[in-house]
Amino acid sequence: MPLATIVAGCDLSVPGDLAVDRAVELALAHGARLVLVHAQHDAAEDHAGDATTLEAIGEVTAAVHVEAARHLADRLALIQARGVAAEVASRPGPPGEIVAAIAKEHDADLIVIGTHGHTGLARILLGSVASSTLRHAPCDVLVVRGAATAPYKNPLVAVDFSPAATRAIAHTADLTAPGAPVHAVHAWQLPAGSWGASLLGQARFPWNTVRDAVLSSVQGQADKLVAEQQPKLAGHALGVQLVQGPPATAITDLAASGGHDLIAVGTHGHRGFRRLLLGSVAESVISHAPCSVLVVHGEHAGETAQFEEV
Repeated sequence: MPLATIVAGCDLSVPGDLAVDRAVELALAHGARLVLVHAQHDAAEDHAGDATTLEAIGEVTAAVHVEAARHLADRLALIQARGVAAEVASRPGPPGEIVAAIAKEHDADLIVIGTHGHTGLARILLGSVASSTLRHAPCDVLVVRGAATAPYKNPLVAVDFSPAATRAIAHTADLTAPGAPVHAVHAWQLPAGSWGASLLGQARFPWNTVRDAVLSSVQGQADKLVAEQQPKLAGHALGVQLVQGPPATAITDLAASGGHDLIAVGTHGHRGFRRLLLGSVAESVISHAPCSVLVVHGEHAGETAQFEEV
């Protein structure tokens, strides 16, 4: 499905610029409209002080906004010169929420953002703005890592044979180069408690039988997935690899060892739990991925504002 409208977070940082570059390339490939979103920050809200201090902070903030507007106008002109129908949307507020809100207003098909996370602290690896955008987004979100030197050519889709995984396969094909294969991976594990079988011994508990049964089941589901989805992928060959281990670890390890340039994950969010909306596997994959990540949202995308924080 071609993309009609793309929204890109534009904070004038290096990661933000990489995201905009990727958004421009996607807009060119799909003939899509591009909306650059810039969230204005009011430094005075972060400080308490007398009127003189707040006035001085306000003057600095105003000057920053003027400079940001100039940079945005320059960037917009360069993008439009390449033939992209683009515009800038700028308003005050929390960046993640502003990006998601503007995406909803424009009925966007995709949000593209960079990440400011730092290696070594897993909980903040993704970056707070990217995390907020993901939780409030009304559509798919592409978290960009690396320069947009070429279309994605070696994608990896995490599948669990759910409708979310099916959507992830289809949407991944939309973002990859024509004819590029779509690699899928399913991480399987033995049933809880199977580890105890080795303590009982093979004679008392034939745990190999359990393992063979699990593998046979997932292989059957994988074969069915390929048979159903391959005809819909228009030239993209689909293959499913089965890997034993915890899903998030297996997915990110395979992405690194296989040189994949994009990971796609579907979300399994449930009503009533904002912080669990993405699902624990998706959250971990996004945070630890060695490459860009496409987060394919489902039916409850963008509804987090009505959820109770838990």
